Amino acid sequence: MSKRRQRTRVFLNEPGRIELATLLTPWLRVGADFGAYVECRKVDPDGAYFEMVLELQPDDEESVDVRLSVPHHFVAGILDVSDFDAFTRLYAE
Repeated sequence: MSKRRQRTRVFLNEPGRIELATLLTPWLRVGADFGAYVECRKVDPDGAYFEMVLELQPDDEESVDVRLSVPHHFVAGILDVSDFDAFTRLYAE
């Protein structure tokens, strides 16, 4: 299993990516085989907004949790796997 901590990937639809592009610059991962996503430490889809806890880790400081709430209609999907690296290898085959 990967040594990487388990994370949840939140895929935003195109309007969501466009609207939040500047705000999500430190977190948005593009170029993945299955689309652009935001890697989250925790998500809560049950409220009035879809809440994501993102981790900001400056090069010279400890990590800082950032809570971001977005409208539900910006979220295209959620991927939560125990071993993301293994999933990526399977997806690429």
